[in-house]
Order: sequence, then structure tokens, then C-alpha cells
Amino acid sequence: MNILKALAQALKEAGRFNKSVQAQPEAILWTDAEHQWVPVVKALRASGRPILMLGEYAPEALQGPAIWLKCALAGKLDGLALDGVPVVYLPGVSRADLRAIESCPRHLQPLAELQYRGVFWTQVNAKDWTLNAFLTSKNGGLGLDVAQDQATQKALLRALSSGGKR
Repeated sequence: MNILKALAQALKEAGRFNKSVQAQPEAILWTDAEHQWVPVVKALRASGRPILMLGEYAPEALQGPAIWLKCALAGKLDGLALDGVPVVYLPGVSRADLRAIESCPRHLQPLAELQYRGVFWTQVNAKDWTLNAFLTSKNGGLGLDVAQDQATQKALLRALSSGGKR
């Protein structure tokens, strides 16, 4: 089993909806308060999965501030076409940051309304996915038996960020 492929499939599944009773989600919001998934996002992008990312303005890297992300999702940027439900990766942002609209940081406020028109990629208990949770959870994750020591966790991140090529 290829973990990157499983992750890409899990993100795709997050965007599924019933056309009979629902509108297509505007985006899949992937929150990551600990910046744990950054190397994995780069590996997913290298495999051809377009993922928009919150950060400094770098449109060639599909990265920008919140207002740029909103323009990209609205289809207002020349040369950027997004098929299906786009994934918006939010490093340094937790689900709780967006959920608490009254205390949402100013730089994230343009994205706060996406929680109503999009979907969060979260665990069943509504917590953000961590690498360890995704690997070990039997409910939405891979259900693997993984050692919990810090060295193992760091090695897993290194392996995933290289796309499994060692």
C-alpha cells in the first residue's frame, strides 16, 4: 500500500457529496496547526494533485494569502483551472481557528465562511488529522500499528515527504 495514494484517496473522499440533496462543496479545508503535513503536501503536489496552500504570495506554487485563495476558488485567476472539489491546505491553522468566527485571526477571516460552503478534512471526532492519527486510526485512517516514539514519527514524515523514494 502506498501511503501517499491512500492520503490522496482520503482527500478525494472528503469531497464526495450526494447530488440529490447537496450542493458541491466549495473546497476541502485541510487544517494543520502543527505544520506537520507540509512535506507531505509537497509530495502530493509532485504526484500531480493540485493543492492550494495558505502562505506567502507565490501563485506558481499555488500558494497565497486568504484573499488570493478565495479568488482562486472563485475561478477569477487567469491560467488556474481547478477540477472537482479543490483542496485548501492551511498550515498553522486549526479547525477551531476558523470555527470561532468572532475571534478568528484577521488574516484568516476571508476563509472563515468556507466552513459553511466547504468541508473540513477531519477525523470522525472533528479533530484535525495528524500524521499519527491518519496512520493509526481505524475510522477513516489506515489502521496501522505504528510505534509512538518521536524518532519513528520523524522518520515517517521524512519518508512521506520523499514520496516513499529511498
